[in-house]
Order: sequence, then C-alpha cells, then structure tokens
Amino acid sequence: MGARRVNGDGLSPRWTLLAAIAAILTWAAVSIGFNVLATGCTPSSAAPARPAPQDLATIVATDFEKAVLASKDAYVSLFDFTAVGEYEILLHRYDLNGRLKNLEPDQKAQFTREDGTPYPPTRERRNVGNFYTLLAQRTVGTGGCVATAPRTRYGKLLGEHFATFPACTPPNYEILRGDANFWLEHGGVVGIKCRGGEGGVALVYTAAPNQRGYNLITIYDD
Repeated sequence: MGARRVNGDGLSPRWTLLAAIAAILTWAAVSIGFNVLATGCTPSSAAPARPAPQDLATIVATDFEKAVLASKDAYVSLFDFTAVGEYEILLHRYDLNGRLKNLEPDQKAQFTREDGTPYPPTRERRNVGNFYTLLAQRTVGTGGCVATAPRTRYGKLLGEHFATFPACTPPNYEILRGDANFWLEHGGVVGIKCRGGEGGVALVYTAAPNQRGYNLITIYDD
C-alpha cells in the first residue's frame, strides 16, 4: 500500500474536515447559549387562570364595596358603558314585550319608538354616575358587603338569557341579544347586600380581559 497523504499538521484531509465541523458546532452551541443568557429568554410561566363565574360574583361584591367607599370615579370605572348602552336598550324591548308589568304610557311610547340603536356611552356614564348616591352609597353605607342572589323578580330576570324575538322586531335587537347572552354566559347577575348600608342592588357583570377580570354592565335597585 502507498503512504496516506497528510497535511502539514500530520492529519489526513478526512480528519481535518471532521475537526473543522466539530469546531463549527461548538461555536454555534456557545453562541446560542450566550444569546439566551443575554436576552433573558427563559421558559414562560403559565398565565394565571381566570376566575370562574361563581368566583367573579364574590370579587364583584368586594370590588364594588371598595370602589363605592373610595370615590364616585372609582365606582364609575367598574362599568363598560358601551355594553351598558346595549343592555339597557335591549331591556326596554323585553320590558315592552311583557317582562316589566304595568308600563307607564310614556314608557310604552318611548320603548315602542326605539329601534335597537344602543344608547351612547356618554349617556350611560352620566346615568350610572347619577346612581352613585341614590343606589351605590345607600347600599354600601359603611361596608360589610356580600354577594347574594338578587331579591326582586326583576333583579333575577336580569341574569336570565334573552329569548328570541317576535318576527316583527327591528333587526338591530338580534345583534344586541347575541351580545347580551354571550356576556351572561361568561358572567351573570349578583345581588349586593351590606351590613353597613340599606337596601340592595343587582349588578350584571361579565368576564373581561382587564386587570380586575370583569366589567359591570348594569345596576338596578334590588
């Protein structure tokens, strides 16, 4: 056999190639490890689980008490006023269809004229703000609030899914009905009673991707 050709370092071309590949792989591994450390890339921890609807009711009661005791602005900040405008106009149509007994003539005339266009958020912000003293502060008083089932018939109905409309109903209401039923599926209605206050309120709430985990949609005397 003839002698194997070697390079100047005494290695064959085959071993020179393997050494080069090993060096490249080592450099790549070091580079990747450095980048991970430099950028702080670590396995992300799982996002905290959102509260279940039944847990939300307790959270809503606690937050409502804290907000009402803090200020009117804190109380108002709990509501999604776009949703409030949809929910209120939707309730009017169901009230007109018999959900609310003994409508006054002027209420009946107003609800009949409505076509399912939601009330604007500015209107609802003002109305909810007007309930701060009348309903919220009266109910909370000095505190000690708990989540309960609504007391009144109308308060209980606030959390029931909205049934289909008669055929003659303006089409806008069907959109509102879908939104409202979605909100109720991810929330519900809760009654608020407080040791330090008087009366009670019914709050409709729904889960939301914000820091507190929900929005309030409406408030009624209960």
